[in-house]
Amino acid sequence: MVSGFLLVDILVVVLLLAALISGCRSGALSAALGALGIVAGLVVGLGVASALVGLSEVPGIRVLLVLATVVLFVGVGNIGGATVGATLRDRMRTKSSQRWDSGLGAAFQAIVAAMVIWLVSLPVAANVGGPVGTAVRESRILSAMDSAAPTWGKQVPEQIAALIDVTGLPPMVSPFEAKGVEVADPDPADVDPAVIEALRPSVVHVLGDAESCHRRLSGSGYVAAPDYVITNAHVVAGTNAVEVDTVLGVKEADVVLYNPEVDLAVLHVPSLGIAPLDSAKHQARSGDGALLLGFPASGPFTATPARVRDKVTISGPNIYANGRTEREAYILRGQVRQGNSGGPLVTPDGKVVGVIFGTAVDGSNTGYALTFEQVNAVVGEIGRLTEIVDTQNCMG
Repeated sequence: MVSGFLLVDILVVVLLLAALISGCRSGALSAALGALGIVAGLVVGLGVASALVGLSEVPGIRVLLVLATVVLFVGVGNIGGATVGATLRDRMRTKSSQRWDSGLGAAFQAIVAAMVIWLVSLPVAANVGGPVGTAVRESRILSAMDSAAPTWGKQVPEQIAALIDVTGLPPMVSPFEAKGVEVADPDPADVDPAVIEALRPSVVHVLGDAESCHRRLSGSGYVAAPDYVITNAHVVAGTNAVEVDTVLGVKEADVVLYNPEVDLAVLHVPSLGIAPLDSAKHQARSGDGALLLGFPASGPFTATPARVRDKVTISGPNIYANGRTEREAYILRGQVRQGNSGGPLVTPDGKVVGVIFGTAVDGSNTGYALTFEQVNAVVGEIGRLTEIVDTQNCMG
């Protein structure tokens, strides 16, 4: 039986050959104007897709809405530009100029086709599960295209992926990148009931109302200092009111730090009355056991065992996918779900080593947590944070 990724690679080769032949026939001028049409189609298509995506929260329908809209406008732009170019080419007087035009057109059209194929494949790989998504992610050719793509060029597919996403977890890394070193399964024995009982009061359920986009957001957070809670920026993005649900009841909170680049937020909760968690004295190492604490799926408090795969510097999009940033983070083996965002990553004896902030969608049980050092670099002296800050816009 032929592997799924091999079928994807064959399809990509066929499409590139078809583009090569088409470019040879139409010429460089047609290909160049077609490329301009693609850019125009992308701009218009992304705008229209942003308006349409809110019609559904069903992942499959969102994928179809966004990709169909973008592909439609890109196709119309390409055809329109290519048609104008072909008309101008027909007016060329000499055969030699047409031969040069054909050769350049073949090369140019193949490059444009490769860019469009990669552009569509990245959001599919990032958001589609099952055999189709796996085949796209494992494609050797698409992986090579992704590696060769310039950093500045990744913003458009990341914006498409962000529009499609319904998990509440922003895209972390390219779905074509490796998920870190292989480590053993998480050890359920790391979940010590006595330790969890001691930690439980200091982990809170963060709830936010975002009237501008008619959303009720939720995630996790932990008490990092007296009256201060750390969570993710995407948990409170665009909110006008935030609360924390604690073991002492629901309390109003003010956002006093909002960093969408690294994906961190700090909440000030006056008279919180809950002791902060202790931080670990050393960074976690590959193979170390850990615990994910939080409220997955906005349900009850849960402690989930995990294991550290690696510590890396992740170069990826910010929470709005409109810029790129670098974060020091742990790649984890463990089940990170929507609602875990902002919760603490702790050692089996209960010391904080990081803040959970993302997951892979490919079923590999791979999650991501900001290192405690990265958190400290952003937050600094937490007690100085007293002014309420703007939480900007909703994601997606």
